[in-house]
Amino acid sequence: MSTPDDGAGGGDLGYAEAMTELEGILEELEGDHLDVDVLAERVRRASELIKLCRTRISRAQEDVNRIVTDLEVFESELGGAPAVDADEDEDELDGDVAAHEGDELF
Repeated sequence: MSTPDDGAGGGDLGYAEAMTELEGILEELEGDHLDVDVLAERVRRASELIKLCRTRISRAQEDVNRIVTDLEVFESELGGAPAVDADEDEDELDGDVAAHEGDELF
């Protein structure tokens, strides 16, 4: 296994893979057939995976916040363009997609 890059024992393990592994561990822990000798190891691994997932969520939230802040700064530099409501933005995107559905790329 590779060396953990975030202190959570996950290495290059992605969020989805960590969640899948956590679900498997949970099923083992809920079952009656888990060997007591393996119990502590499974709980330790689950703890590492939970830390990894929390770290990934935190980083994603920070990235989203940074992107939103950058967009707000960009809009203000353009002359204070009014903020677009998320629903209005989605409607505009849907309209753009509909307008270009028949366009050929090449």
